[in-house]
Amino acid sequence: MIAILKLTNETDRARVETMLAALRLDPVEVALNEGGRAKHVATVQRILADVAGRGDEAVVDLSRKFDDPDFTVDQIRVTVGEMRDAVARVPAEQMAAVRRSIAQVREYQTHILPKDAPRLHRPGLEMGLRFTPLESVGLLVPGGKASYPSSLIMLAVPAQVAGVRRIVACSPPSKYGRSDLMLATYHELGLTEVFRAGGAGAVAAMAFGTATIPRVDKIVGPGNTFVQLAKRALAGCVGIDGYLGPSEILILADDSGRPDFIAADMIAQAEHDPGSCFLLTTSETLADAVVMELTKQTASRHRSEAIVKALRDSSAIIIDPSMENLIALANRFAAEHVNLQTREDAAVLVKLIHAGAIFVGPHSPVAAGDYVAGPSHCLPTNTTARFSSGISVYEFLKRSSIVRYDPTGLAADAPAIIAMAEAEHLDGHAASVKIRAG
Repeated sequence: MIAILKLTNETDRARVETMLAALRLDPVEVALNEGGRAKHVATVQRILADVAGRGDEAVVDLSRKFDDPDFTVDQIRVTVGEMRDAVARVPAEQMAAVRRSIAQVREYQTHILPKDAPRLHRPGLEMGLRFTPLESVGLLVPGGKASYPSSLIMLAVPAQVAGVRRIVACSPPSKYGRSDLMLATYHELGLTEVFRAGGAGAVAAMAFGTATIPRVDKIVGPGNTFVQLAKRALAGCVGIDGYLGPSEILILADDSGRPDFIAADMIAQAEHDPGSCFLLTTSETLADAVVMELTKQTASRHRSEAIVKALRDSSAIIIDPSMENLIALANRFAAEHVNLQTREDAAVLVKLIHAGAIFVGPHSPVAAGDYVAGPSHCLPTNTTARFSSGISVYEFLKRSSIVRYDPTGLAADAPAIIAMAEAEHLDGHAASVKIRAG
């Protein structure tokens, strides 16, 4: 079901390197090389041009093609009444879960909201840094394979806490995007600018603006290959969060790890279809026990076929007697989710420097982070945690430096400014200081 590889074995080590290299390749490029790059790029370019030129009409045509053949322009905007009425149709326990998730994500995001830095003073000079929210953002809410109110919460609440004035949300007009649970979650969040549009068309609509869908300053959220290509094509004219791709988990464990817990967490990611799972362990005994648990638990899961495929094709158990070697390998994987199950979790945590989100200890399942813990589950994948972070309140804030000189402070710095400006042959820069310094 899943490969067991030993870093002490040269052949196995080569297989690990191959898997790591495949992950680290740009996931969009991998998909395009397998499926025909020119075709995918051309498709996205046509969609972008079509939405830019025809606006709502293009959005309707795309929605008819991919989601609902009877879709009309007056269905693009979701009314407040539709959202409000859906609340009564959602089971009480689901609404309670949604409200708990919103409250706890809001609590966490408020807790980490950055404050303006204290002012730095030099003689005659004061400097600082301030944070200001974006004016508008667009949320890409998935709805192709299931209803994901959790993703909506994880995108919308950080933006609200940051103070974004205008939050626009788009989800495809599929049965999942139209579900009562999604509509009720929009209502609980207090969102009023909600639209039915999906895929690259939704990206284009929020980047360019249409008669119905407003233009925004930044677009965030997960999506398929076409969504990622559309985001990349528009990066620079609109803000883009990063690559939020197929789900991943990496578990670091010694012989104290619980094989039943570990297998359950691996299955939870594999069922995303696609999903990848890696167990890095010092214990062969644990590895064998996890394989047994994977077989046992998968049999009773609804998405067992997808789970087996993910475990077979894009997952592995990797064994090495040295935890130091495994930590170093984990940093190279830079996985979306990392779970620690060792006797020395605190020590391992210090050395683990690349991860989207870290879950410490056997009683910290990734699923808790997916729904109610507080940090957003929209996280970097495919080793991009090496240089990027998950969605949080920070995603929706800008930083502006503040500099205030008085005559004394400028006089002190003037010789250095003038010398550097003249060395760069920018006499206008130098003159702008000389005229003030006298």
